[in-house]
Amino acid sequence: MQRRILLATDLSARCDRAFDRAVSLARAWNARLTVATALEDPPDAAGDDLGPDCCRTEEEVAATESLVRGDLEVSGIDGEVVVRRARAGDLIAEVARSDPPDLIVTGIARSTGMVAAILGSTVEAVIATGVAPVLIVKQRVRRPYERVLVGIDFSPDARAALEAAATLLPDAELTVLHAYTDLAVTVSGTRPDDDIDHRHAFDQSAAFVAQVLPGASDVKIVVKPGHAETLLNQYAVDHGIDLVSVGTRGQAHVLDRLFGSTSATLVRSSSCDLLVSPEPAAGG
Repeated sequence: MQRRILLATDLSARCDRAFDRAVSLARAWNARLTVATALEDPPDAAGDDLGPDCCRTEEEVAATESLVRGDLEVSGIDGEVVVRRARAGDLIAEVARSDPPDLIVTGIARSTGMVAAILGSTVEAVIATGVAPVLIVKQRVRRPYERVLVGIDFSPDARAALEAAATLLPDAELTVLHAYTDLAVTVSGTRPDDDIDHRHAFDQSAAFVAQVLPGASDVKIVVKPGHAETLLNQYAVDHGIDLVSVGTRGQAHVLDRLFGSTSATLVRSSSCDLLVSPEPAAGG
């Protein structure tokens, strides 16, 4: 079955890298690419929301659609284009639900001051649907994803993160990293010679990988004491990781939880592209 990619873009410079990555993946997978752009209206001076149909014109919609089609033509991709007067999060969620993609791609500003606004209007709303993994692109496209790091904590959405990485990028070198609490050091200030905490964490991680990816023998397992986001970032830098894959801890209401999670911290701090996989919705 042909894969489907949904690119959520506002056509700003920060989304150019996401566009290039979506096109690169569409070529590699021979996938069907849909590019969705929302033309949002800003609130008025008093702060009141004027609604999605108040300021934007049909001429603007047509011009924007023509611009996107031109970019696709230059890239050699015959993709579908969806441009509407709407709130970005609403539009992307609607398109994703109506024709569920295998992957949603978007960009994000590097400025931490903009992270909350961008997540609130697009990425957060899309993740909350649980429709598909969301690829947040930060880096220029220099090569295919060759080295992928997956953060695991044995939760259902960590399972989703590992499955997504293995399914979408089967040729990539896969490493899983589990951050654990070193109880021996925390309680006594000393470490036993046989390192019980480390062995237990490794055994749990190996069992988790074997359960999620039966028969996979080439997955590297790394366990370390410490905070997940710090360890993931450092490992990615030290080992030339191209993509970090994590879950959201999103369960039912990711909108209320994402900003306190490891994934949100990584969105702010990681220099790598980030694959965020929500736990599939019940019945999904």
